[in-house]
Amino acid sequence: MLLTGATSGMGLLMARLLTTTPGWTVIATARSQTRADELRALLGDPGNFRYVVCDQGSIAGTREAGERIVELLADPAIAPLRGIVLNAGIQTGSTATETTDGFEVTFGTNLIGPHLLVGTISRSLTAPVRVIAVGSGTHYGKFRRSYGMVPAPVWEAPETLARPREGDGIRAYSTSKLGTLYWVHELARRAPRGIDAFCFDPGMMPGTGLARDRSAFERFGWKYVLPAMNVLAGVSTPERSGTHLAALATGTAPIPEADLRGNYVEIDRLVPSSDESYDEDRERELFEFLNTATGLGSEQVADWWPEAARRTR
Repeated sequence: MLLTGATSGMGLLMARLLTTTPGWTVIATARSQTRADELRALLGDPGNFRYVVCDQGSIAGTREAGERIVELLADPAIAPLRGIVLNAGIQTGSTATETTDGFEVTFGTNLIGPHLLVGTISRSLTAPVRVIAVGSGTHYGKFRRSYGMVPAPVWEAPETLARPREGDGIRAYSTSKLGTLYWVHELARRAPRGIDAFCFDPGMMPGTGLARDRSAFERFGWKYVLPAMNVLAGVSTPERSGTHLAALATGTAPIPEADLRGNYVEIDRLVPSSDESYDEDRERELFEFLNTATGLGSEQVADWWPEAARRTR
């Protein structure tokens, strides 16, 4: 299994669960060598874990990580890859910050990075594989599931969203999670049968590090006040959501495989994503932009990336 964003929150909890799950070897990514070393120390360096540095805000860094993962998958003791959990992501306070390649940092980290990572390792994938992109209830809008604390997404052309500019980074986060659904829907059309992409919404998890870039007042409320809201629908904890995510990734969750492809799981149940999240024109446009931005379109890394591979889910 490939697990990105394994160094904190739900990803760390899932990593700890998988250290004691028989039969699984895990390739865990961290955004820097320091973070990878910290994760290794936290987990006790179990024999069923491999560590790869992957900075999703860097095209070169993500490509290098993907190539390293391909090398690891050449080892019969690790292959075949059966699960990909795209958990790494970022939320910032502004859209003015850019990646090393000049993209707006939230768009670059939450959409360009995962697309490139999966595309780079795609030639090593053989069915069955579950590709699980971690989404967010913030994609629904301002009040459903975000309870008015996160601005509703505002979708624009990918070229615009990818450009650094003055703007609300929190809205950029919810917009990126709408984009995650567009990406999942399009990948579900293009991927061959048995390579099944779907979206997992862990729910709102107050107390995690997601609010690290907000004001001191907001961080205090997020860490100490909002956790009391866990009785509301769509509110969860890293422990609860991480356990369900691990079950989905390992195929032990009580949801039929056929019901997952291209769909949306909120914590532990299949639900419809927002009406806005179903738009084939936007899905195709985003996917093709990501192919161009990463160079995957010109390289034809796998035969399920091209436009010709599209089909009805």
